[in-house]
Amino acid sequence: MEIEGFGKLEEKINNLVKAIKLLKDENKRLKLTIEKTKEESSHINSERSEIKKKISSLIDLIDSVE
Repeated sequence: MEIEGFGKLEEKINNLVKAIKLLKDENKRLKLTIEKTKEESSHINSERSEIKKKISSLIDLIDSVE
């Protein structure tokens, strides 16, 4: 009976270890996704800033004509 209990405990521990490994892998993947998203966001913000500057310059050019 005791051996059977240890077998069940071993199975539960093995399942926990597998779950932990899966969670670690998922965590690593999510961290990479977050980092990539931050980089893309930074790039988009830079482009947006450049576009705003160009639009502002064009508006100033139009205003200078009047």
